[in-house]
Amino acid sequence: MEYRLVREEDAFAYLEFFRTVVSETDNLACSAKEAAAMTVEDEQAFIRNTNGSGSFSIVAAADDGICGSCDIRIQGRERLRHRAEMGIAVRREYWGTGVAQYLLEEAIAEAKSRRISIISLTVRSDNKRAVAFYKRNGFELSGVLRMLFCIDGKYYDGEQYELLLK
Repeated sequence: MEYRLVREEDAFAYLEFFRTVVSETDNLACSAKEAAAMTVEDEQAFIRNTNGSGSFSIVAAADDGICGSCDIRIQGRERLRHRAEMGIAVRREYWGTGVAQYLLEEAIAEAKSRRISIISLTVRSDNKRAVAFYKRNGFELSGVLRMLFCIDGKYYDGEQYELLLK
């Protein structure tokens, strides 16, 4: 397994990965229908914009393609640049293997090197496995977002978690 920053030439593999993970879980903000409409060019632009903005994505790459990613979106405003939003996803076949843990550790180290002071994330309230993972890694609940997700006409609350890096 190789853990590294995503590169523009990863666009095809990254898109395949993304389409796979959104089809495997309802815990992500993007739907499988939305992912299916994305193109390799969309992914290239996403990677280029991410890397050009100071934000970054760490990927876990194996022989069978990308199996996980941790995206860190740094705020654009000068007064908010010390904050970042995080999203993490791992292909189902790699759940429970430590991929998410290693991605998180790599992302935190990179965020610290970029002088990020706080990482926040939002998770579905009923995603107990993810909530436990984040709590184990020092994230603290900072709020609840009522009816954040609407999936097949049913609403789900989201919980906001934060990790102080200083």
